[in-house]
This record gives sequence, structure tokens and C-alpha cells, in this order.
Amino acid sequence: MVKFLHTADWHLGIKYKQLGDKAPEARDIRLKTVKKLLETGHEHNVDFVLIAGDLFDSNQVDRSLVGLVSQMIAEISPTPVYILPGNHDPLTMDSLYHDSVWKSLNNLTIFAEAEPVTHANCTLYPCPVSQKQSQNDPTAWIDIESGNDNDNDISIGVVHGNLQVGFIEDANFPIDPERTTLSGLDYLALGEWHSLFEHQDSTGTTRTIYPGTPETTKYGEDKSGKAVLVEINSPHDTPQITPLDVGTLSWRKLSREINTQNDAQYLESELKNIPEPEHNILLLKLKGVTDQETLSQLSQIEDIYQNHFMKFQVSLDELYLKPNLLELKALLPEGAVVNQTFEALMALMKTQPDIQEYSDLSQERTQELYSQLQGEDVIEGLTPEILNRAFLLMYQMIKEASP
Repeated sequence: MVKFLHTADWHLGIKYKQLGDKAPEARDIRLKTVKKLLETGHEHNVDFVLIAGDLFDSNQVDRSLVGLVSQMIAEISPTPVYILPGNHDPLTMDSLYHDSVWKSLNNLTIFAEAEPVTHANCTLYPCPVSQKQSQNDPTAWIDIESGNDNDNDISIGVVHGNLQVGFIEDANFPIDPERTTLSGLDYLALGEWHSLFEHQDSTGTTRTIYPGTPETTKYGEDKSGKAVLVEINSPHDTPQITPLDVGTLSWRKLSREINTQNDAQYLESELKNIPEPEHNILLLKLKGVTDQETLSQLSQIEDIYQNHFMKFQVSLDELYLKPNLLELKALLPEGAVVNQTFEALMALMKTQPDIQEYSDLSQERTQELYSQLQGEDVIEGLTPEILNRAFLLMYQMIKEASP
């Protein structure tokens, strides 16, 4: 039986350019997260920790990080730690893994060769990366049956690359999705993808895992902030996989439609109720058509919450100021269909006392158009709210199409 912690893509030293002056704080949180991650493995009494590539964001990061990481690894001794160089921190001439500080650690192995490594009742098959790009499958060399390996050992592949399951074309370091079956591996520990991904092979068994990055690096990494605890009872048994939530930062993208002051008030209550705002990096995209009072209210909300979150960005690219009738008419493009639609909408609005002010059609023209529309199902159940919404949508579409 073996129990180990599988992690990858720490990307220590990442620049976080999009975070501006908050980048140093985010990098510090990242360091604390991986320290906590190593301690978690130690607390679970794992047999070893596997780091499947991209521990560092590049080989050009501050060298002080090497000392910090080595200290973290030393603190969980005697728990063994295995590091695989990835495509961001490949084993090149300038590799951080040539630093002499690593040699002082008695519980660390840096995989430097694609050759089996024995650990107790396991055989590890590492695929270290020595260049940034390759079109070759780094796992192709693994062939357990043809080797002199102990068939009683649990076999674990360790690789950094892209599983060829249709997500990425022309992938860097492509990996056969049937590698566990083809090579007889009990488990394939992957790195490269930043979201947790569990792959079932052709037998329906899950032996191939991306744990994701322990700390989210950007928007869109929906299943990040994780590592996985893996237990395998004996060779050929199905691995027991337990995802662990270890991340601190939450990268959120919110898109909200704002047309009224009530919408703005609801938005503010949403922002207020987001837990741990100091650990949230929030991009808020607002769209809709609204009045000047609501725009002012939104500006106040932005000012209030600018320092509430770790990072708060508001996009107003799709939020428009509510037009008056003359402005909308001036924006109308040439063409019978658009103008007829506009006139029909004005006629319907003229029949609603609450919104008659939006229409400047004469009574005669209104009656003429309304009589044409009476036979249409579209006018059944019309309310001022529906018509006002249609008016605003028409304005929004015309505005977006305007040069």
C-alpha cells in the first residue's frame, strides 16, 4: 500500500502583472499556500510528495526562492519529496535545480533522468523536461513489462505535458491518454493543466490525474487551488483519489445587467456578501442601459469596494446611458426594416399611459400602425415593462452597431 500527495504547477515567482501593486501580496500568499500544502502531506503521514513540474514560474525567478523552498522541504523531513522539472523550469544549463542548496536536503530527489526510481514498494517513472517545447510524448519510454522491474511494485508515472483528449491542438509535450493501459502504470501523475482533471482510460478506470495548481494564477481556472491525496492498496488496484482544497485566492468574473437603481442596489448587496473579500480578485462586467442617477450610484459603489477586495476591476464597456428619443432616432441606420420596427415600437408604447412620453408619433400614425399590429400575437400580454425593455434593447443594439 502507498499513500502520497500529488501536486504540480506551483509557479513560484509568477509576475502577476494583471494585479499591479497587489502582485507582491499575491506571490507571498502563493508561498504560504505551498508551505501549508507540504505540511498537509506531512500531517496525512504520506509516504512521499510528488511535484509534477513547474514548481518555479521560470528559471529566471529570484534565486532567494530556492532557499525558501528548500527550507520548506527540510521542515517536513523525513517525508520524501520528489521534484520533476517542467516546461517553465526545465532542466537546462541555467536551471534552478543545479543550485547546490538542494544537495543539503536528505529528503529530496530531483528527477534528472527518464529512468525508474525505486521507493519502498513503488517504482516511479519520471519524465523530466529539459527544454521548453517538444512534439514528442515524454511518456513513450515507459514499458514496465519489457523491463526488469519488480512486478510486485506499484508503478507511478510522473510527467508534465498535455493529455491528448481534444482540449488542446498541436499540444506541447503530448501525452497518450491511454498511457496507463499501454505501459501498465497504476497511476500517472500529471502536471501542466491548472484545473483539477481526472481522466478515465478505456477500461473506465481513473488512473490519470492533473491536480491543478494549488493557487489560482488567473481567471478561468475553475477547479484550481487543489492537490490530490492518492492511495493505492496494491499493484493493479484502482487508486483512491481525494482532492484537497488548499488555495487561498479566489479569481471571480461577474457579469451583471444594470438598468435601474434597484439593479445597482442588488449588485451592492451581492458584493457585500462575498466572503473573504481580502482574498478575492474580482472583475465585474456591467452591461445594460441606465440613467445618469444609476451611473452615479455605480460610481459610488466602485469607490467603496475598490479597497474592499484584494483587486477590484469594473468594466463599463457594455453599459450605456439611457437615450432620449431624439438621440435614438439620430442613431437609426438607413433601411426600411429598422425604421418600421422603431415606428411599430413607438406605436405600441403610445398605447401605454405609463410610457407614452417615450413616443412622439402622432395619434393618426399610432392608430394606423396599431390597427396593423392588432392581428399579431406579439401584442398580447404586452406591459410597459416589456415595451420599455424592448426600447432599451433596440437602443443597445443600434449603439453597438454604430461606427
